[in-house]
Amino acid sequence: MTEKIALIFVSVLFSISAFALSTDREQPILIEADKATIDNIKRVAIYEGDVIITQGTIRINANTVTLNYTQKQDIDKVTAVGKPARFKQRLDGGDEIRANAKQMEYNALKNTLYLHEEAELRKVKGNKDIYTSNAPRIIYDTQNGIIKADRGRVFVKIQPQHTPKK
Repeated sequence: MTEKIALIFVSVLFSISAFALSTDREQPILIEADKATIDNIKRVAIYEGDVIITQGTIRINANTVTLNYTQKQDIDKVTAVGKPARFKQRLDGGDEIRANAKQMEYNALKNTLYLHEEAELRKVKGNKDIYTSNAPRIIYDTQNGIIKADRGRVFVKIQPQHTPKK
């Protein structure tokens, strides 16, 4: 049962179209943690202690990952907490999306990733940032690729795509 819940959690989280390398969903899902607690009555699974979740190019690192699921075992909400929690995935075309925050929350019903406290979302090409957003909170609409940053001062850095010839 634990493996089924973990598989559902990671499959939903990793099926995010805007983050998807097309072959990632075909890869096995690996979860490592110091301990796991599954409560089927409350419909919650908690992974604690140096949690590492991988599937293909996707990698999540956190101190604690909590997932809430419905009676039908569909994922409702996934929360990753760390100092910071980290998300990374390669996109089709070779770019990468990287996100850091003290807390990340994925709402499966709204296809929305919330990054809370010292939030950072970056798109990287090679070793160079294409853009970086820093804010107390970043909201990422994974279905439509829309980024919103609010709750305090927002910092955005956009790198030029082409170096001008001299």
